[in-house]
Amino acid sequence: MNAARATAWAACVVVATGTPASAAEPFDGRWAPDAQACIGERAVASPLVVNSLTLQWRDAACVVRTSYRVRGAWHIGARCWGEGVVSNVPITLRMRGEHLLLDWAGAPAEELRRCP
Repeated sequence: MNAARATAWAACVVVATGTPASAAEPFDGRWAPDAQACIGERAVASPLVVNSLTLQWRDAACVVRTSYRVRGAWHIGARCWGEGVVSNVPITLRMRGEHLLLDWAGAPAEELRRCP
């Protein structure tokens, strides 16, 4: 899916489902497991870019379809694509001090640091 098409699709989802839970405060930004991953495209892990509509990595992206906040955690129902696969994925983002915990269903939670 090209970038223009993904953006248009995200806009349609927002219009169809209403405004997603605001993630403007603690979750927005670029996040990575370590400072090296923030530096550039040659790093093994790419940064995660989070905003209220999408979560994006170098080779994958998710559109927020539904979301709600409970006790500081942002619970997301996302439509994700990458490596030729499209699927619905439950995601939870939670702050732990200055770190972001990224929890995908079935995978261990990953602790990320904000990129400068």
